[in-house]
Amino acid sequence: MTDAQPVPPARPELGTAVIPASGSGAVECARALLEALRAAGMSDLVVAPGSRSAPIVYAAHALGLRCHVRLDERSAAFTALGISRAGRADGSFAAVATTSGTATAHLLAAMMEAHHSHVPLVALTADRPAELRGTGANQTTHQVGMFEPFTALSADLPAPAADRASGMELRTWASTAARAAATALEGGAPGTDLGAPVHLNLSFRDPLTPQTAPESAAPGPGGEDASAPSRAIRLGARRDAQRAPGVPLSLPMRTVVVAGDADEATGADAAALAEHLDLPIAAEPSSSARRPGPTLITPEQLATVFAEDAHPLRPDAAVVFGHPTLSRPVLRSLLGADDVDITVVSPTIDWVDPTHRAARVLARVDPSASRLTGDADAAGSTTGGEYARAWAAVPTSDATTWQTRAALAVWNEARNGDVLILGASALIRDLERHGGPTRARIIANRGLAGIDGTMSMASGIALARAHRGERGRTRVLLGDVSAIHDLTGLVIGPTEEQPELDIVIVDDGGGRIFGGLEHAGADRGLFDRFFTTPHGTDLAAAARALGVDARTVTAEDLPEALGEQTRGRRVLVVQSSTAQRG
Repeated sequence: MTDAQPVPPARPELGTAVIPASGSGAVECARALLEALRAAGMSDLVVAPGSRSAPIVYAAHALGLRCHVRLDERSAAFTALGISRAGRADGSFAAVATTSGTATAHLLAAMMEAHHSHVPLVALTADRPAELRGTGANQTTHQVGMFEPFTALSADLPAPAADRASGMELRTWASTAARAAATALEGGAPGTDLGAPVHLNLSFRDPLTPQTAPESAAPGPGGEDASAPSRAIRLGARRDAQRAPGVPLSLPMRTVVVAGDADEATGADAAALAEHLDLPIAAEPSSSARRPGPTLITPEQLATVFAEDAHPLRPDAAVVFGHPTLSRPVLRSLLGADDVDITVVSPTIDWVDPTHRAARVLARVDPSASRLTGDADAAGSTTGGEYARAWAAVPTSDATTWQTRAALAVWNEARNGDVLILGASALIRDLERHGGPTRARIIANRGLAGIDGTMSMASGIALARAHRGERGRTRVLLGDVSAIHDLTGLVIGPTEEQPELDIVIVDDGGGRIFGGLEHAGADRGLFDRFFTTPHGTDLAAAARALGVDARTVTAEDLPEALGEQTRGRRVLVVQSSTAQRG
């Protein structure tokens, strides 16, 4: 007789909901869908205005959902992405809703970033019913599956009956929504808080507005009866999962820990492994591993060590957490070396191994049970501490530009409990080289390292933090080109909740990042026009024109400005002391 196996816990139901008759099957199904999404963890709905998506608006208003309205669908999607980033650790997420046609296309960039950053995001795109597709009907295009291969789930829900949704239609919309929410929250990797984007294409048939005053009746035996004024439906089930157990590592004493962009749990494991074994760690600013305690090493130190094949600090092994993207010395010299044994720690199936040299891939490690092996030598000891201290002694340049000083002013102002969002620009690389440990939460869109939607995402994070009652400041640091790409993200209507957000834009008149790439050797005229791309935009004036308080400061002025107590949003445009100040 075999030992009895433990019985897995039952999956808790999401409950039931009463769907009042409204004279519009579209509004009734939209309500069933939103009820299920809310029960499964949807905290916020970001809406871009439109007609075909009106049933979602009427249903959301009737349910009293927390909604945010944005004029630009791209900004709406990145706002939802920010809200989901802030809430994914506790099982919540945001959805973004658009009308049909070209409006749907503007969600793509945020869906791509959500996919590569493993953030739960639900896209609700309204569509015409089947009989109007392929007929040349206005604002009708091929929306089904348009975000693949970036979605973990894509569903095309058929339009319900015009005047009244059937019980089967209501249940179908609700159960599909429950499945979509579960996939969004767990699609990145079951048992973790790594999510994924999902897409629900919603067909709505006229009428798109309620035709009668919604009636509310208590659910009863006749809840499914077609003649009943309201019907009770089940909303589906929530999946329960636990984070995968960690694996202890046995590592040589000359081991370097690498922490790329990561969720907080993965970053915490990276920092804990480095601290427990006293190993040096190369931690990107958004790794959640740049904490006080472990010995931080920089790309410059890595480049110095790997410049000599026989350098005494050349590592024998590297343990990689998260998604390293910033440093060429990390990706080429360390992870591309034939003589470095590489362990990748990734809870997802799309683990990071761009050099194709990983010896093993683990879902999670147990830092406290890991140990160092081998005999001590001149470069290390049985604790690893001598090896880490030797790395710390490798010289680095302390030369900084005014842009770096501005970035460090923002970095150093961040305290425990604060959130700092970093745009994809030269600034995040400045901080990788010069930023010290921090207890603030650092977030960046490093899934694709794109510059789009940064201010909108930061607004979403600030809104989510306010709703969760979190203390501390929320700031976003970005370059001028990134800011220009998201100027419409500053447009938030007077009836909308205003986020508490500091927006710091380092304006050096173009894309400085290209000066550190191989393109810097190009003809100066070609380089300036096609890479640096000077813009000539007065960003402070642009922000004020869009309704946000803004002023221009220098890097030297910035620390004092950051210390000011303010409410709502403000923009600080940082320029060199010789620049024209507005």
